Amino acid sequence: MRSDEVQQKSLHAPLLMPHLFPFSEFPATATAIQEGIDRKLHTGVQIYIARNWTTVLDLAMGEAAPGVVMTSSTLMPWRSAGKPLTAILIMQQIEAGRLTLETHLCDVIHESGLTDKADVTILNMLTHQSGFPQTDTGWPHLDWDQSLHAILHEPRQLEIGSAAYHPQSSWFLLGEILRRLEADESQSSFAQILQRRLLNPLRMTETSCGFAPESLDSRAGQVPVLYERDKEQLTPSNYGHAPWIIQPSPGASLRGPVRDLGRFLEMLLRGGQTESGQHILSPATVQQTVRRHRTGEFDQTFQHIVDFGLGVICNSNQYGPDTVPYGFGKYSSPTTFGHGGSQCSMGFCDPERGLVVAWSANGFCGEWQHQKRNRMINNAIYEDLGLIYTSRGPD
Repeated sequence: MRSDEVQQKSLHAPLLMPHLFPFSEFPATATAIQEGIDRKLHTGVQIYIARNWTTVLDLAMGEAAPGVVMTSSTLMPWRSAGKPLTAILIMQQIEAGRLTLETHLCDVIHESGLTDKADVTILNMLTHQSGFPQTDTGWPHLDWDQSLHAILHEPRQLEIGSAAYHPQSSWFLLGEILRRLEADESQSSFAQILQRRLLNPLRMTETSCGFAPESLDSRAGQVPVLYERDKEQLTPSNYGHAPWIIQPSPGASLRGPVRDLGRFLEMLLRGGQTESGQHILSPATVQQTVRRHRTGEFDQTFQHIVDFGLGVICNSNQYGPDTVPYGFGKYSSPTTFGHGGSQCSMGFCDPERGLVVAWSANGFCGEWQHQKRNRMINNAIYEDLGLIYTSRGPD
């Protein structure tokens, strides 16, 4: 069922009246979302769930803006949930033989050779071991070239190889690597490369990495009001306005309906094929991407042990399902992988269950509150689907 086909009612309607409420088959999920609305963590949530490549939920709940109903076509913030898309673009280049995981930054971005980033490898960047997690990129107030210069010339905070999640900095470098590799063919921007190589083949037609300024008027009714939580109240966030919605950031600024994120994850579940059978990656490269490459290391940014694949977070429940940040819920199987977006979103694939989940909220409610919300929603999805199994068997 798609929300475009359902007449949504006010978020103040009785929660589970079947004739009014399109989430009637997902009562635990609905309750988790409504609790967030009641507690002023968000005013609306968009959610997509598929099992074995069949959509079982593509809906929204609550308001996108005061008096405006959230729909499944609202252009939601993905933030870092979009990082795996950049990683897959890099893996395409590795599969084509133009890069390897051991390629040094200075081999592609030659001016980095005179900086302390010269010996950083593709593997370091994809596994968040580059050593400059807190570098200020200047985004969105600096343009792409200015951000690149700032990243290259600000000293590293840590040794190369140190485990520390990079919110943005190394992802600009990965985006620039993609631009340099295509320089002989075109002068494409990162956003154009993403569109041509990934979004178009996957029919992710409403998703982009930064909106074109001239498109803002036509998108006005689709862009939600984004909120931050301050003193237990929601206040409008600048992140919902220019320049945040215009300037591209490969690790932070993808926006679109979460069903598009679901399509991307379904491609990975198919072993790199689109729904029409087009090959984005080989099955072997997909497996290389989603397996654990960084294991059992304490992440200095997250302040928790978190395992990483190549641009994806691997299920880290073995280090504490109730404490691991941006986890996939206590019922997720060990092979689950995906990525969360800072204080707002989640996308993951559980191959053992044939399950794809993507959701986004319009409220940045603080890390502690978001992690609680993330666990509640993810656990509720498994409960509603009858998948409440752990590695020990039925819970």
